Amino acid sequence: MYLSALLYGGMAEKILDLVADSKLELLVSPELIAEVLRKFQEKGANESMLQRINVFLDYKGNMVIPKVKINICRDPNDNFLLELSQTAEADYLVSRDKDLLELPNHKWKKTKILTPEEFLPILRLQKII
Repeated sequence: MYLSALLYGGMAEKILDLVADSKLELLVSPELIAEVLRKFQEKGANESMLQRINVFLDYKGNMVIPKVKINICRDPNDNFLLELSQTAEADYLVSRDKDLLELPNHKWKKTKILTPEEFLPILRLQKII
């Protein structure tokens, strides 16, 4: 979602704006931060941009060290997101990743897995936006 927000804007950008305004809690793990930075580097982000992204994630993110190991995703590289969500007992995991969205009922344990477009109406109902 971070990549989508910064490169394309739209719904994902609105969600990151809410995080920046401290209206939403952002949960991060060391593996998530490394993955975000790696993806941006692959897309050609320079050192300055990578540093700004890292500062944002460090400053606005609540660090969670996953305490479980999960091996359920079709793409094993996505398991770390479920580990983070489960450890933190997150309400929502917002992603466009098709492997995550194809989990039964778009859910893992207590965490609902939604696209940014599915998440924004929930925020409106909760009067967050």
